[in-house]
Amino acid sequence: MFHSLLEFEKYCSQNIADAGMAQSKYLGTIVNKFPPEAINMLAEYFLSMNDVKHVMNLHLKAQNYAKAGSIIAKRALALPREHERLTMLQEASRIYGIGRDALFQKTCTDEYLELLLEQERLRRAFGPDVTIKTSSVTETIYNVLCYAAVKIRDSRKLLSEAEKIAKKFKVPEKRLWHTKIRAFAATDQWTNLRALAESKTKPPIGFKFFALAAIKRQQSPVEILRYIEKVTDSDERYDLFCEAKLWKQAVEEAKRMQDVNRIMHVMTVCGVPEIQRLCETAVSMM
Repeated sequence: MFHSLLEFEKYCSQNIADAGMAQSKYLGTIVNKFPPEAINMLAEYFLSMNDVKHVMNLHLKAQNYAKAGSIIAKRALALPREHERLTMLQEASRIYGIGRDALFQKTCTDEYLELLLEQERLRRAFGPDVTIKTSSVTETIYNVLCYAAVKIRDSRKLLSEAEKIAKKFKVPEKRLWHTKIRAFAATDQWTNLRALAESKTKPPIGFKFFALAAIKRQQSPVEILRYIEKVTDSDERYDLFCEAKLWKQAVEEAKRMQDVNRIMHVMTVCGVPEIQRLCETAVSMM
């Protein structure tokens, strides 16, 4: 019998400590005496019981820091609250960093943490709808660029924020240009798209994708031709004219290329008598 509450607390504390030491010895025996297959089997058993503490202790004892960190990271991503998610991801990063076998996972986790913090900063600055919660840097940039069509007064700031994110996370230049074209076209920011095409920096992806964006969004021939005229490759120009159903320009391009087959192709697919007669005349003169 316990004569006081203090004696009972001491008894419980001692038993907990003894149990902890016993578990440590048990896990040490598993790690040192049994093959990796046995360790993995025991880990699966602990996970099946939803016993994260024991499986973590097992992996840490075996110095499987990549597996231990991944368990914490996966649980973090399932948490509904942002603060709790960030805290657990920081713990996952710490565990990854203990050993040399998980440096790649640590780098990825740290970058994801930075991205989450950037997204939260953007929401505080521009509102909750500026970007969805995503693990993709490219998608974050896309959302910010699209939001410039909603927050007209802050559009310049938002475009600048997209550039900062791209620079911080070292987004490849070509991917950034594709993202800008996709975002501006999707939200009908044609002024921004024109400014991008006419900027001092030569597009590293050329002008073909500007034209395709305008064609896809069914812009006027004037807007489409604005970009096709900047395309230097004759094959691409011809294909873009056909894609936009600008048949007269397609025929003229085929004539410059001295390509009868392309002229005949236009005559077959255009379905316009006037253009068909133009094709016949062009072929007869070649």
